[in-house]
Amino acid sequence: MEHRSVLNTFVAGHRQRTMSSNRGKASSKRQQTASGGDNASATASIVATSQVSRFHTETLTTLSNDIDLKGVTVTIGSQTLLADANLRLFHGVHYGLIGQNGVGKSTLLKAIGYKLLSGFPSNVRVLYVEQLEGADMTRPVVQVVMDADRKAARARKELKAVQSALEADDPSEVAKVMREVKMTRLMEELEAADKIALERSGARGADARRRLNEQEKRVEEAKAANAQPLSQEEITRSTIEAQELLAELFAAMDLYGEEAAEAKARSILKGLRFPPAWQDRPLGELSGGWRIRAALASALLIEPDILLLDEPTNHLDLPAIIWLQDYLSELADTTIVTVSHDRAFLNAVADEIIVLKDRILTYHAGNFDEYLEHTEEKRKYKERMAAALDRKKAAAEKAVQAAMSQARKAGDDKKMAQAASRQRKLERTGMEVNEKGHRFKLNRDRAGFFLSARPDVEVEKLEQAPTWSIPDPDSLRQGGAIIEVEGASLGYDKKRPLLEEVTLNVGQTSRIGIVGANGSGKTTLVKALVGDLRPFKGQVNRHLSAKIGYFTQHHVDELGKYGIKGGIALQPLRSLSGGQMVRVAFALSTFGAAPHLLILDEPTNHLDYLTTEALIMALKEFAGAVVIVSHDQFFVSEVAEQVYAVRKGKLELLGGGMEEYTRRCRKGKTK
Repeated sequence: MEHRSVLNTFVAGHRQRTMSSNRGKASSKRQQTASGGDNASATASIVATSQVSRFHTETLTTLSNDIDLKGVTVTIGSQTLLADANLRLFHGVHYGLIGQNGVGKSTLLKAIGYKLLSGFPSNVRVLYVEQLEGADMTRPVVQVVMDADRKAARARKELKAVQSALEADDPSEVAKVMREVKMTRLMEELEAADKIALERSGARGADARRRLNEQEKRVEEAKAANAQPLSQEEITRSTIEAQELLAELFAAMDLYGEEAAEAKARSILKGLRFPPAWQDRPLGELSGGWRIRAALASALLIEPDILLLDEPTNHLDLPAIIWLQDYLSELADTTIVTVSHDRAFLNAVADEIIVLKDRILTYHAGNFDEYLEHTEEKRKYKERMAAALDRKKAAAEKAVQAAMSQARKAGDDKKMAQAASRQRKLERTGMEVNEKGHRFKLNRDRAGFFLSARPDVEVEKLEQAPTWSIPDPDSLRQGGAIIEVEGASLGYDKKRPLLEEVTLNVGQTSRIGIVGANGSGKTTLVKALVGDLRPFKGQVNRHLSAKIGYFTQHHVDELGKYGIKGGIALQPLRSLSGGQMVRVAFALSTFGAAPHLLILDEPTNHLDYLTTEALIMALKEFAGAVVIVSHDQFFVSEVAEQVYAVRKGKLELLGGGMEEYTRRCRKGKTK
């Protein structure tokens, strides 16, 4: 398949996991094959290191679920994403991880989720939602969710196999099943022994490798024994062992609470808006968005010590987003790290914000809006401090120069020495307080070798949002609306239309937001607006001279066919982050067209907050009309002047805008 650059496209027209370990005094390394994203090659490996000694014990077990790893470095391929950073996750704290598209947020979650970092406690249960992929597509959704608890799933599988063999009244079949059960358990023990041997070093490491060799020997002996025909003694012994194992498994299932687990799984699926009938459908029959919900439900069922969520609100409608944020807020004993570009969602779920910028991690108390407010206040404070220090330096330098000039004229060596002393003191001016606001002390705040006694006041540079420019359309000679919908019935079955009596007027400068639950008919309405679907009844009239630009997330899915500015313009798109792919898809939908109407279906999925703000500003400055379909509360509130809700087969104008729709979602009045 040819990997074309976006530049060429414009001109033309429109897990297998691997590990490695370098044990030494300072660090250890592990690798994993990455599946693209974060602006790295799809076949590059994640290498994660942290500062540990050869006698480090945090890779084993700890009494605390807190994580505090220093000197963390994460690379993927030749790109360094983190360098000498501090990874700090306290038990029960809910974090929001933010950063611009492509800086490595998803890669960092993978490094944590797969425990690629040396020094990570083995007793801390970590779950990265993507790890639940690869499930049996033929199993019912509720069973896939329940199988996320691997111990319970194994007990459930063994119980079914042993019980079926005993009921078949065939001693030979019972013996074969017992061989399979024993071999499966031996392989799991081998995997655990291999992991421990990989993590330990020194005397502990030697002991762990000895145990690994013994386990490998037991596996080989079991394989050799299983290759032999069944003896009468083994058949008789297996029947007794199977009956004993069956009793153990029944007791284990009572301990796991099978009925309670199923009830909990169904409750979570219901909260994520799964229709009851869909919960028992095979996973393979669901679309990608619904499979993501199933993976999310699996993560919520397990309730690990650390839960890692990468864009959990993508593909969720607002009622499900509100349910999810309420559910996550109740998980007081679970540490949560969420990567999300949904501003309202982060405000609801985050206790603390982690910023990945310039290859380091910084931590800020409060939710997303509080982080922005605190950062702006800190920046303005440092600007005032820097200005005051500059004025103080300028006045002091002027006074010193005047004193030196007078001393030279008078030939007074004593005054010249005093002026020189004052000049040396000028070199020691700088920060008068430290980062914590305490008075600056040289021995505490400036330890080590530096070229100056005090640091200058460094004003943090504002992160620059990308510049989005949407070409303004040519003026239409004829007036009137771009699209007029009058009494239209829309859908795919004339006898059962999804929407009825739809009336909508899209003027030449309209700013319209369309909201509604998934499956309510929003996409059907958009297809009718762009001319991909004809109404069964009523009319959809379009301005004859108007051009319409249409962006949908399906364009992002199709971008693997192309392969964006500078070096990125020459990369295949499979190597770009989700947010970068969205930008390309948006550019493709507007390039060369100068549309009079932009119809955007979920445009903020995968976009970081700065890019979302850039898009908002571009849409506000755009001279044409805009129709957006989105579940992003902040985005819709900023862009739309009129908000319509698709509900119960009707299109309804909401006088209270997005706030009214949010209130309805909380009351359950959105179906």
